[in-house]
Amino acid sequence: MPENNCAYCHKKFTEFPFTCKFCTNNYCSDHHLPENHNCAGLKKYKENQANSLAAKKPAQPIEYFYPKYKDTKTKKKKPMMPYLIIGTGILLMITAYFIHLSMYYIGFILICAGLIKLFMPRV
Repeated sequence: MPENNCAYCHKKFTEFPFTCKFCTNNYCSDHHLPENHNCAGLKKYKENQANSLAAKKPAQPIEYFYPKYKDTKTKKKKPMMPYLIIGTGILLMITAYFIHLSMYYIGFILICAGLIKLFMPRV
């Protein structure tokens, strides 16, 4: 059966007890913070954290995350998507002449979208 007294001041609980996650004792609402009951488990936790941080490997230089490219003279490949969009738009406009006129407008919109994507500067 759990105790009904605070582990720090031995006062009976008026409400529910607070359990400290560092020392696993029950405390009243006045002493539920680790700093208020001089928690030994908190001190051990802080020491373990400091030791684990010191044991980790040192920080990596920025080149580790952002490698420098040696070959900067190679040309970038042009994206194929704008050409596919423009081609689909042209195909829709041609077929719209024979099938249905509303497809003509969809083809025109696709051509415009492809041209915008083709000539917009990349950031």
